[in-house]
Amino acid sequence: MKNLKKIISFISALTLMNTLTACGSNTDTEETTVKATQAPETSQTTEATPPKELDEEDQAVIAEMDIGDDEKLENGTVKWLSFWDLNPANGKPKSTELELFETKYGGNIEYIPTTYENRFNDLSTLVLGGTSPDLFPAADLDTFPGKAVSGMFDPFDDYLDFDSDLWTEGAKKLSDAHSLGGKHYVAVVATDAGCVCIYNKKTIEENGLDDPAELLAEGNWNWNTFKDMCVEFSDPDNNQYAFDGWWFETNLLLTTGSPVIDVKDGVVTSNLLSADMERAENFMLDMNKMNLPLPKAEYGWVEQPQRISEGTTLFYPCGVWALYEADLSKFGAEGEIMFVPMPKDPEADNYYLPSGVDAYALCKNASNPEGAAAFMKCKLMAVGDEKTQEIAEKQYREDYGWTDEMIDMWHTTKELTNENPVIDFYAGTSSDIYNIVHNPIKDASYNGKDWAVTRDEISAAVQNELDTLNETIKENF
Repeated sequence: MKNLKKIISFISALTLMNTLTACGSNTDTEETTVKATQAPETSQTTEATPPKELDEEDQAVIAEMDIGDDEKLENGTVKWLSFWDLNPANGKPKSTELELFETKYGGNIEYIPTTYENRFNDLSTLVLGGTSPDLFPAADLDTFPGKAVSGMFDPFDDYLDFDSDLWTEGAKKLSDAHSLGGKHYVAVVATDAGCVCIYNKKTIEENGLDDPAELLAEGNWNWNTFKDMCVEFSDPDNNQYAFDGWWFETNLLLTTGSPVIDVKDGVVTSNLLSADMERAENFMLDMNKMNLPLPKAEYGWVEQPQRISEGTTLFYPCGVWALYEADLSKFGAEGEIMFVPMPKDPEADNYYLPSGVDAYALCKNASNPEGAAAFMKCKLMAVGDEKTQEIAEKQYREDYGWTDEMIDMWHTTKELTNENPVIDFYAGTSSDIYNIVHNPIKDASYNGKDWAVTRDEISAAVQNELDTLNETIKENF
């Protein structure tokens, strides 16, 4: 596995880190207050903090990159509305794509801060007030198709060539999936592991278990071997449990290749009645009956990642952003921490994996769509350039203490994800569908509820919502 070709550049993970950690943690940004037709108060340009400059060698690498026939922008300012900043925080390294955008295009990012909770309200206020930003984050997978249908975004196609060779296989597939009427409403510039299984190598060894990384290399890392390890390790009487966290259930479903809600050729479909869903849910129900998951209710419904280091929980399935921290001691000492992708569905025709995305939407009536597209191109070039991989790997070693083994596994995980990436659209359809689906699909694992009961309770309501949405799409796209 260590010799697998590194199709996706490691650098894309840096931006995904910013996106996912911003979503997964509390923000210090003060809540935005907006009036019906005025721009949010927080839309005032904030003074950028001095970044940690790339060293001269890294700057030289970027300066030598060829952007083709493109010239410097007449308007280099791209307005970015988000709850996190594309500009680096104080003391943090500048991303290679931002350095490229500034150097080659004369560009800059004007950050318009908002909060996670208020971001769509603020976007609507700015659009209606005639002061639209240019770019909006789409990595949370809640912008499409619902917000595109409601008129918050414009397609990228007049400004970006989605058939160019800048796109990796996975990014192209997922960009195409975000299409209505043949137009792309989200630019997915990179795919990444949406969830990995973090574990402690010392715990594996002390319990005489097979190393998941070795099982992956042998082509034998799947639901069955995962479950066998969980059964062998778990001992509730001695406070030992197989896995913890909030990410396992939905991401296991995605390894079937069938998301809960999918979009194909502009038609939104439900897989709630599919055999794949039933098989995955019954698998999780069986693990619940065997008392394999950490009983969250006994811990106040708060995840306990430090148990990985303590050796009392075997796996911590989570977004890989959990490993983008200077202090990883909650998972173990240096050299003990390792991870693998989600296990393969043994009945699936391919190794489908949940994908994180580095993704962006073009705001309705954006004042600088050309600048927004140029920044997207810079991100694509950073993903595809081998030399930027070396810059990123150096940052991972220096900033997060990753070992060569972890970096090799990350390349492997990214390649596997890129081949068959799967995302779920249920958060992007409507708040009603999200509320109907989100917790019930976890009931088998959390509460031991039979899937057939859950399915019968929610499937008709979901389909009614989708029928209405599809009719709107048909009429307007």
